[in-house]
Amino acid sequence: MQFLTTWVSNIVLFVLLAIIIDLLMPNSSLQRYAKMVIGLLLIVIILNPVLKIFNSNIEDILKTFRLPTVEEKLEVENLIENKKKEIQASQRAYILEQMAVQMKTMVEGELMKDYGLKVEAVQLQFSEDEGPLSEEDLKAVKVIVHKENSNGDNESIPTVKDIAIDTTTPFIKKEKNDLSAVEQFLAKNWQLEQSKVDVVMEGGEM
Repeated sequence: MQFLTTWVSNIVLFVLLAIIIDLLMPNSSLQRYAKMVIGLLLIVIILNPVLKIFNSNIEDILKTFRLPTVEEKLEVENLIENKKKEIQASQRAYILEQMAVQMKTMVEGELMKDYGLKVEAVQLQFSEDEGPLSEEDLKAVKVIVHKENSNGDNESIPTVKDIAIDTTTPFIKKEKNDLSAVEQFLAKNWQLEQSKVDVVMEGGEM
C-alpha cells in the first residue's frame, strides 16, 4: 500500500512541476521540445513499477508463490489419515460398548432367575480390527458371570469346619460345573452359534 501511495504522489508532483515549467517557458520552438521531454519523463514515472519488476530477481518473485513440496503433501496426507483412523477407532469402541450393554440387558434378568448368575461383563471379539462391524465378522463373545445367593449378594466362602479324615470312604473328584446350558441359553437369545459363546465363571468354579 505504501508503494502505491508513493507512486501516485510522484506522478502528481511531476505533473504539477511540468505545468509550472510550461507556464514559465516563453513561447518559442524550445517549448515544443520541452513538452516532449516532460512527456517522456512522465511515461517513465508511470512505468516505474513495471521496470522494477523486470529488474527484480525472478527467483525471489517465484519464492513468494512457492508450492508445497512432495514431502509436505505426504505429511499432510499422513496427518489426515491418522486422524481419520483415530476417529474410526473411537467410533468402533463406542459401538462395541453399546452392543455389549444391549446384549447384557437382554439376558441378565432371565439369567439371574433361571441360573442364579449375574453378568459382570460382555466382551465382543471381531475378526477384523477395522471397517464396519457385522455379524459375520463376530468371532467370539466372552461372558463373565458370578454366582449370587438369594439375598442378591455374591456367594461368600463358607467357614471352614473341622477336618475329619475318613479312609474308609472312597475319594470322589468334584467335577467342574457345566456351563454349556448357560452358553446355549445365551446363544439362543442372541441368535448366535453356541460355539461363539464362552461363559467364564468369575473366580473359577462355582
